[in-house]
Amino acid sequence: MKENHQHFYASSVAMWATTHEGRDLRQLLKLMDKEGYDYNLFLVPGKHTDDYEIKMYQPMVKDTQWLGFYAVKK
Repeated sequence: MKENHQHFYASSVAMWATTHEGRDLRQLLKLMDKEGYDYNLFLVPGKHTDDYEIKMYQPMVKDTQWLGFYAVKK
């Protein structure tokens, strides 16, 4: 049976980061909030180590889901 690999990808104008074995979604959101820039969050099919193109701050992977825009509280 094939495993269903996916990861979360967050990006702002200043940085991007993903979930992985050492960082879960909660930690990813804390990291992005700490940076202080508004960001978008995506659910990306495949492993975080997969090679894929990024255009205009978003992953170019078939069936990627945009999960929302998050404004950092200042």
